[in-house]
Amino acid sequence: MLSRAATSLTLLGRHLERADHLARILGVHVSLSLDRTDEPGPEFWTRFMELAGWPGSDTTQRDQAIEVVITGTMGPSVRASVDAARLAAQAVRPSLPSELYEQVNALHWRVQKATWQPDLYPFLTDVQLTIRLVDGLLMDTMQHDEARDFVRLGKFLERTANVTAIVTRKSAELADAPEDALEWSAVLKSCFAFESYQSRYSGGVTPDSVIECLLLDQTLPRSARFSAQVALDSVSRIDGPSRRSKPRRLLSKLHGMFVETTAAAVA
Repeated sequence: MLSRAATSLTLLGRHLERADHLARILGVHVSLSLDRTDEPGPEFWTRFMELAGWPGSDTTQRDQAIEVVITGTMGPSVRASVDAARLAAQAVRPSLPSELYEQVNALHWRVQKATWQPDLYPFLTDVQLTIRLVDGLLMDTMQHDEARDFVRLGKFLERTANVTAIVTRKSAELADAPEDALEWSAVLKSCFAFESYQSRYSGGVTPDSVIECLLLDQTLPRSARFSAQVALDSVSRIDGPSRRSKPRRLLSKLHGMFVETTAAAVA
């Protein structure tokens, strides 16, 4: 496959995953700000902006944070990520099922409109469900070949980075308040893992268990270890049995970091 096409396919997976991630953490943190018994101060939104990929942001208000994370152009935002995904899809349109491209294109135009202003949650839900639909079309209508593997490589590398960033940043942020179950529950919800956690762990929400679940669980599709494994599998299929490329070696090392550690060591 031409490197230009491979890059576009990888970016398609990466930017859709990023849009999904930003929509999810924004909705969770807006809800968290309302669920807290104390009114969150400016530092709450400053830390959220750092989590969303805007380090050094002077945003200290909820409405400002929502505006920037949805429409911002100077850093990662839902609109910028969907735009980038559509651009990547256009570059490889012959390699994609028409239904998949049409969903990405339709999402692009919906995000361009300011439909989020009257009611935030339906907008964020629409973004996330459309990306779930694109994922389903990728799995069920696209040939299981190199093109699909490059999309999955981008998607799961982005997910590995996002989950790791959430867990490590929140671990540092909550180091002085490890018993804050509301905040740790928000971490799980930010990674679509709250229900999965509840079904597997007893004794409430604790930092070590959250770290084990989100970073080290080998069966949870939203964990960093699982995501790194899928990315490695994708590159291994692209390489074939007789080749061991540098990306494959690097991904093997990355996956090994999750396999060889423990929740206590991470904490």
